[in-house]
Amino acid sequence: MITFTANFIYAQADDENDVLMIGFADDQYEPEEYILLQQTMHPDEQDLELGFDKIHITYNDESQSQYGGIEKVLLKPGSIEISLDEEAVEALDCESAVVRINFDPEMLNLDERRVYFEQMFGELLEIDAEAGLA
Repeated sequence: MITFTANFIYAQADDENDVLMIGFADDQYEPEEYILLQQTMHPDEQDLELGFDKIHITYNDESQSQYGGIEKVLLKPGSIEISLDEEAVEALDCESAVVRINFDPEMLNLDERRVYFEQMFGELLEIDAEAGLA
């Protein structure tokens, strides 16, 4: 399992650009470790044909990114675990199929951001009962 601590968390729906973004980084301004998740909110036919309707995941560098490959997302009180398929592990140059991001639960502000997690991950999202959101 790959683990890092996010000291900065970003979640926003950008209606103007039609994209939903969720990001976790060890630092807001000069991140060394980060995961950025993006998804088109209203995919068109071309997006569907090309697979661009799937979640785009970037791990630490734009060269380590791809559409799709997320099998499950587990949200716990102080962490989120993203399980990847083999193709994503290779494309993202990860050492493991599970990336765990630890964070201060108060910083995440789950009540306000829950809608973004549910919108992006849908049925892939599992919320631990202890997270207080089940």
